[in-house]
Amino acid sequence: MIDAQARSKLAELSRSLVAGLITNYQFDDRIPRSSDPAIREIYNKAFWLMYCDLRQYHLKGRDRLSPQVREVAARCILFLKSGLLYGWPVLSQPAAVLLTIANLFTLSIAGRIYSHRATRGRDISYWPFLSGEQYSATLRSPAYLSGNGF
Repeated sequence: MIDAQARSKLAELSRSLVAGLITNYQFDDRIPRSSDPAIREIYNKAFWLMYCDLRQYHLKGRDRLSPQVREVAARCILFLKSGLLYGWPVLSQPAAVLLTIANLFTLSIAGRIYSHRATRGRDISYWPFLSGEQYSATLRSPAYLSGNGF
């Protein structure tokens, strides 16, 4: 299921966060609630990991994201505006809790095993896209540069 409204809101919030226009706390407070798996997965596996939530700040100056992290952010924003289904494996909330507990007891071995199985046969360097082809096709008609993103 694609929740275009929630995806658009997360894309706009993410752009504002990465540009340093809003703080990390403002970003967290405005994350849309949705049953679209792309919302939770992109927030949890990408944007939430881009900042420290122990203090409030803008991603500017010494807190500016590295070029590599900015590239991941741009890819996630592009995906959110693409209209594509999120095709990576998604853990249910209870399964995610169990994996977290298993990670504690196995010194992260359980998480590495899960990640290996979840990415088998897929190129993680294009995540959240499923492939380089899917990413390239989306780049050929980006929402923010085609007049369809606003």
